[in-house]
Amino acid sequence: MSTALLARDPDLSRLLDDGYDVVLQAGHLIVRHIPYVTEARAVDYGFLAYPVTLSGDRLVSGTDHRIWFAGSPPCNEHGQRLPMANPETRAITDGLRADFMLSSKPGPAGYPDEYTKVTAYARIIADQAQAIDPSVTPTPGAAWQEIDEDSPFVYRDTATSRAGLAAVNRRYRGHRIVIVGLGGSGSYILDQVAKTEVDAIMLVDGDTFDNHNAFRAPGAPSIDTLRSRPNKAAYFAALYSHMHRGITACEEYLDEDNLVLLDGATFVFIASDDAASKPAIMDWLEARDVPFIDVGMGIEEIDGRLSGLLRVTTSLPGRRQEARHRVPSPAPERDAYGRNIQTADLNALNGVLAVTRWKRAMGIYADVTDEGHSTYSLVTNEIANEDLP
Repeated sequence: MSTALLARDPDLSRLLDDGYDVVLQAGHLIVRHIPYVTEARAVDYGFLAYPVTLSGDRLVSGTDHRIWFAGSPPCNEHGQRLPMANPETRAITDGLRADFMLSSKPGPAGYPDEYTKVTAYARIIADQAQAIDPSVTPTPGAAWQEIDEDSPFVYRDTATSRAGLAAVNRRYRGHRIVIVGLGGSGSYILDQVAKTEVDAIMLVDGDTFDNHNAFRAPGAPSIDTLRSRPNKAAYFAALYSHMHRGITACEEYLDEDNLVLLDGATFVFIASDDAASKPAIMDWLEARDVPFIDVGMGIEEIDGRLSGLLRVTTSLPGRRQEARHRVPSPAPERDAYGRNIQTADLNALNGVLAVTRWKRAMGIYADVTDEGHSTYSLVTNEIANEDLP
C-alpha cells in the first residue's frame, strides 16, 4: 500500500502538519511520543492507538470515541489517575500492546473526525505533563511511516485490528494451503481461506468455469467471463488475488501422476467429486503426514423437496485409518443418469464447515469435540459428530 496515498488523507495530513509522530501498524493508528504523568509525578512517554477503518487506501472517519494508551496509568499533575483511563489490554501485534482504554466522549455525536479525536486525547494527557515540565510536547515533528509487516494481503486487514485479533491471526503465518476442486464447495473454502494470513494458497482444478458453476459459487461473473470459459483454478486465482498475494493456480486435475504438486503443503482441502483419484491423493498425504479435510454432499429430490447430507471428514496425523473409511470409495461404474444435485447455499455451508474444522485443528477456534467426521442433515437441521480413533 502506498504510504503517500494514506498521508494525503486530510485528517492524517493535519496530524503530520501539527508535528505528531504517527504510525500505521497492524491496522492501528498509533500516535507516539505522548508525554504523560506517572503516579510518582514523573513525566514519561507513551503512545495512543486505536483500530482504524480504511476504504481501500483512505482513512474513514466515524470510529467510536475510544482510544487506547500504552504506558503506566496516566495521571494528572498531582499523580492521581485520570478517571477516563480504564485498565484494558489491547494486543496490537506481537510484542506491542496498549494497557488502558481511554473513554472521553464529548457529546452524543462523538468526535466529528479523526483529527479532533486524536488531538483531544493527546491534549488531555499531555497538558498534565506540561504542568510539571513545560518543555515536553506531544508534537516532536512529523514522522509518518507505515510499518511493513510482510503481509500476505494486498490491502490492510482492518477487520482483524478492529477485533483485536492480530496476535491470534498471526498463527496462520507459515502455512501453505492446497484446495483441490473449485467447482462448488472448494470455491467457498477459498473464499474463507483467502481472508486468513496463510502464506500461500494453491488452487488445483483442470475443468472450465461454466454457467452451472457460476450459480453455485461465490461472486457474480460477467457473461463475457463465462463466454471465455476460463479454467476454474485460474479464474478464482485471478479473482482472489485482488485480496491475497499468495494465490497460485494449477490448471490440471490432480491424480497419481502429478502429486508432486502437493510438495510443501501444510494442509489440503479435497473438494473434488472425482472419487477415483482420491485414494492415491490420500496415500500421498498420509505418507508425508500432511493433514487434510475431504468434503462431500449427497442431495436427492424426494416428493418435490431436497434432502440429504453434507460431510466433512478430517484426517490428522495419528488418526488416519478410520477417517479413510469415511471417505466414499469410487463407484464401480459412474451412473450416466446421476443428477449430482448441488446448490449454492449447501456448497457454502459445506465449505464453511470444513474451514471452521480446519481452524479448530489449528487452535484458532476453541474445540472440545476434536471430531474426525461430521455430517449435517438437511431434513433435521442437525450436525452429528463422530470421534474417530
